[in-house]
Amino acid sequence: MRSKTPRINRLTQIIRFFRVSRLLLWTIWVIYRERRRVVRARSRGNYEVQPNIEVLIRVLEAFRKAAIELGVLMIKLGQFFSSRADLLPEQALTVLADLQDEVPPAPFEHVVSVIEAELGKPVEEIFSVLERKCTAAASLGQVHKAVLASTGETVAVKVQRPHIAQLVSMDLSTLKFVIQVINRFVDTSDFIDLMGVYREFRRTVYEEIDYVTEATNAKRFREIFQHDPTIYIPRMHDEYISRRVLVMEWIDGIKINDYAALEAANINRLEVAKRTVNAYFHQFFEEGFFHADPHPGNIFVKKGAWSDGPVIAFVDFGMVGRLTKHMKRSLKEIFLGFVTRNSHAIVNALTSLGFIGDGANQAAIERGLSIMLEQYYGITLGEVRELDFPEVARELENLLYGQPFHIPAQFAFSGRAVGTLVGVSTGLAPDFNFLEVATPYARSFLGLDAEGITQTVQDVFTQLLDTSKVMLELPRSLERVITRIETGQLEVRLANIPGGHSRRSRGRRGNGGTTVVAASTNGSGSMLGGFMFVASLAGGIYLTGIHQAMPGWFCLGIAGITALATLLRR
Repeated sequence: MRSKTPRINRLTQIIRFFRVSRLLLWTIWVIYRERRRVVRARSRGNYEVQPNIEVLIRVLEAFRKAAIELGVLMIKLGQFFSSRADLLPEQALTVLADLQDEVPPAPFEHVVSVIEAELGKPVEEIFSVLERKCTAAASLGQVHKAVLASTGETVAVKVQRPHIAQLVSMDLSTLKFVIQVINRFVDTSDFIDLMGVYREFRRTVYEEIDYVTEATNAKRFREIFQHDPTIYIPRMHDEYISRRVLVMEWIDGIKINDYAALEAANINRLEVAKRTVNAYFHQFFEEGFFHADPHPGNIFVKKGAWSDGPVIAFVDFGMVGRLTKHMKRSLKEIFLGFVTRNSHAIVNALTSLGFIGDGANQAAIERGLSIMLEQYYGITLGEVRELDFPEVARELENLLYGQPFHIPAQFAFSGRAVGTLVGVSTGLAPDFNFLEVATPYARSFLGLDAEGITQTVQDVFTQLLDTSKVMLELPRSLERVITRIETGQLEVRLANIPGGHSRRSRGRRGNGGTTVVAASTNGSGSMLGGFMFVASLAGGIYLTGIHQAMPGWFCLGIAGITALATLLRR
């Protein structure tokens, strides 16, 4: 039996440490510096300031080149950054968007060595055939086609690349070191949660290099789609699964983006798009557990044994996303906030989900959301299809990149998955209506179907009540103040009013329990009217400033009525 792959020697580790440190330090610093400059400028109201795209692109192109050379974790980090619209503007993201696992396959001798070390048998006893040439090579592993000696079944054998555990540990330690160095000299918490990014990335990488976890994920997907003949998940071979080796059923199919082969097989491309997107919306809205890496190499199309169209087969379950009950509830609150055009409720839900960190300018974020709500609220499906999506993307970029947003890992994955799906479905069928397929799932998720409509109405009503609480409380507060004035418990004096007695304002407690607030004027009616006008005007300006439109306009209306009544009285 062959020995295990030897560890990386000390000198090689030191050289890699310095190369990775230099690459990460420069890349992360430039990303942070540009975002800090934009966020600070926009917090001062200067929305003309833009990040230096040329510098960002130059740095990211250098990162991409070095990442392909270094391999393993640097490629995964580039792919991770490519899904973070909170860290990079759209034009910079495109540099990393198509960063694939552009690495050559590991030697066949390594593949044999890992299989025998992990499964404890000579490779000839396990497989009657094991093809030397891999069918797919990635930064963390590669796949070989084989035939099981025991059953004659054709299988896919997934084997990790050399030194993966050691390289991942080394590069993660280097990434953490670089972040600690940056945080020692600069407080980045207001602009980028670098340690949060590190923790998210670390968790996802360790999940992806554990093939036992991947096999567990695949089994769960098989259960989810066991009654759906349009979706197929390959079967895992439990007796041949370890942390570094995974043996699964071989999928004979056409890559979802091989349009010529789909046409040659007489497969309906529009139906392929519909079934793929349907499968994902089922995962998002109903299961809360989804395949987080839907690039074309992980989705195949097969001709079904039945006469009702194509079968969509998924592979590679190392990256998955999860939506907890709390996350689903907060997402529902965001949808309902959109229905009621309540930007304050949306921001609260985003904060609850972890999108908005401490110290964020929530008023500025609410203003941005309010503008977008006014622009896109009530838009029809036909108008959606005619939207200039690059322009919408730029507006979202300004909202995300220009404010201290932090996208949690699960939502980075879901956003990346949705973006990939849109691209795949559009390529399959340019006339495919993405939103039309999503609508039934969204209605069910929001409780707009027959079973959940009562709860949804109640939730919307609660949102409206929350919005109007301030409006309802303000007149009561004013009434209590007026009552205290009329009963002599509170004396209000308006200084420097023509016709009144101007005197220095000061507060004191009289013998009879009367509170003196300001200077008196010539007549209780004028005094009350002036107080009502000033209080209502100030309240209206404040409330509209924080995007509480209904109570704000109510207060401004009171101010207008009070001013008109005062003029008519005179």
